[in-house]
Amino acid sequence: MGFATTEAVVGVDVGSTEIKALVADLGGVTLSVQRTATGWHRGADGRSELTADVLLRRVLSALSDAVRVAEESARRLRVVGVAVTGMAESGVLVDRGGDPLHPIIAWFDQRGGEELVLLPDELSGSFSRHTGLPLSPLCSFAKLNWLPSHGISPPEADTWLNVPELVAARLGGDAVTEPSLASRTGLLDQSTLAPWAPAFEHLGLRTSALPPMATAGTPIGRVDHPDVPDAVRGAALTVAGHDHPVASVASGVWHGEHLFDSCGTSEALLRVVSAPLRDDQRERLTDHGVAQGAHVLPDRWILLGGTRGGLLLDRVLALVGCQDQRARAELDEQAAAGAGPTGSVVISGAHARSDQVTVQLVGTDVAPLAAWSAALDHAMSETDAVIALMSAEAGPHEHVTAAGGWTRMRSFRAAKQRSLPAVEYARVDQPSAYGAAIFATQAARRAAGDTGVSAVDIAREFTGSTLATTGAEL
Repeated sequence: MGFATTEAVVGVDVGSTEIKALVADLGGVTLSVQRTATGWHRGADGRSELTADVLLRRVLSALSDAVRVAEESARRLRVVGVAVTGMAESGVLVDRGGDPLHPIIAWFDQRGGEELVLLPDELSGSFSRHTGLPLSPLCSFAKLNWLPSHGISPPEADTWLNVPELVAARLGGDAVTEPSLASRTGLLDQSTLAPWAPAFEHLGLRTSALPPMATAGTPIGRVDHPDVPDAVRGAALTVAGHDHPVASVASGVWHGEHLFDSCGTSEALLRVVSAPLRDDQRERLTDHGVAQGAHVLPDRWILLGGTRGGLLLDRVLALVGCQDQRARAELDEQAAAGAGPTGSVVISGAHARSDQVTVQLVGTDVAPLAAWSAALDHAMSETDAVIALMSAEAGPHEHVTAAGGWTRMRSFRAAKQRSLPAVEYARVDQPSAYGAAIFATQAARRAAGDTGVSAVDIAREFTGSTLATTGAEL
């Protein structure tokens, strides 16, 4: 007697630190999650880069391991959809044959900063109002502007691919660009979602180097890479988009005027808006480090800001000797019961544009509880400041959902509730990879003829009423 075949999807999340592959069945039940280090090659000068071939090998390793583990429980597995999400701002120029012309430069690599100072005034003065991005080394434009002085000529390139788009193309998909990823390059005009000609002219790059637009969940081909497991061959492929909005979809953040607070090492604040901003609004927000771009969902836009609050909390735990699980749990319990005095601790620099976070302990006997309470208070105040900037331009948010590792701590949740009383907490684990699995399901169903299905429909089917819990349930 044979075993029934389990149909499944795979969400691949190519993150800055780790690559994750999540296998879920078509009811949204996670069957396995496997991960591997992204593994940047770090130079002595602070540079971080990775070749496309090495990146793909690591993606294939995580994907193969995840499918193997899922097959152990499902016996017969057939993957019908694969979606790739991940970091933005990192990518590569490829030639007509699809071969990369240079290594992938990490988004956090500061290359290109010196060259930005030399841009013509007309270009630098109009950059942010058109692209929705601060003019900084983080965006792809800065890296592309750095290449010519180091022997790489953009005019020789055929196509620019962001990392998730590159991975999908290498797995067998067409070369496309997805709106939320393209919005982080500095090559897209946010008013029209068309290539911004001045950026291309300055780089000497053809506007056709930005490939055809394909929204998240659009099938772009079938998996045909020779090194994927047999169960994955022929699966519909799609680019899910930038990891932050993909995670927000998995967490139930679907509608306009919703705020998503991703509480990780770098706290990301994603505000969904139902209409694009004006040029002057983009300019004011980018002056404070808040970007505007396309959402992974149609007819939605996002404001994306952040803080270094998670980095601050990590440093304080190390400073007070509470990094191991037991000490951290004890401190969390004490802080959740009531914040300690914070007057002996001075903290600065947790905002996103700061180069360093400073923690100063005043006196010789500062209790760990005082330091932790001060860190929580400062992290929340920086978050509040970013939210206020967004609200000043887009109006107040109507709902707020938080997710991420720090939300597992009761003291963090208590502090977050003092800051955002109506906050709810997403219950989805690995939201970026799980969100990619949602878009993989959409691609599979569209490829099978169900062209009207939306990612929100599938997210509702997958997550039902378990999307979030309120702070009152703590």
